[in-house]
Amino acid sequence: MRKVLEGLEDLTCYDEFWLNKDMENMGYFFEYCGKYCQEILADNSFDLDKEKFIEAFMKSDCRALMEVGHPTLLSQAAYDTVKDFIQVDNKNNIETFRSKGEQPEYKHMQLYWVGWMYAYIHFMSKENSKTIIEKMPLKEMLIDYKIGHEMGKETYYKKIGYLFGK
Repeated sequence: MRKVLEGLEDLTCYDEFWLNKDMENMGYFFEYCGKYCQEILADNSFDLDKEKFIEAFMKSDCRALMEVGHPTLLSQAAYDTVKDFIQVDNKNNIETFRSKGEQPEYKHMQLYWVGWMYAYIHFMSKENSKTIIEKMPLKEMLIDYKIGHEMGKETYYKKIGYLFGK
């Protein structure tokens, strides 16, 4: 994937056509990554550290390609994106993402909203996900879910837009 990214440094974001698909896929990726990993690994006992996995994904080549409009990655199902992230970015080794303790409990669709919003923030700010997660860490987004999911995406972005010079 790194080789494919070469020469695309000047691109910042996909066309608006892909926005809803990316938001939906990021939402499903975040919400169901634990379940998807168990299916992909054929191991129902694998307990994923979702936050560590999501943070790594946000900084991955896979996500970077999605951000600049790679049509296959943007059009495929979230399950396939998890699979690509495991196979390509992690060379089928996701032991580092195995949970080492009790996992936090998330509200229904909390992780979905976070992924959905990260995609929207990317589109609006034209910042890459590595920068977005540094300025708006996952832990903060999880806290913001409480009030943020009650707002429209535009209103929430106005609330945090100052982080991106907007």
